[in-house]
Amino acid sequence: MTTQSSSTATEYQAERCANCDEQTPHDVSIELEATHNDRVRDENEKFARTPCRVTTCRRCGEQSFERQT
Repeated sequence: MTTQSSSTATEYQAERCANCDEQTPHDVSIELEATHNDRVRDENEKFARTPCRVTTCRRCGEQSFERQT
């Protein structure tokens, strides 16, 4: 899995955390996940990837994953 972080040590994204129930600093990254479905031909399966946005609350550590289409 490939990860590219969109934040640095001093920058963060403020987003709503369901666990903390308020806006908190989050680390945000994009991960490429393998796509497994019937539409992908066998010879193309190793190239089939879907970007997934991963957010991690800096306060409580709660993670959320959202597939990007």
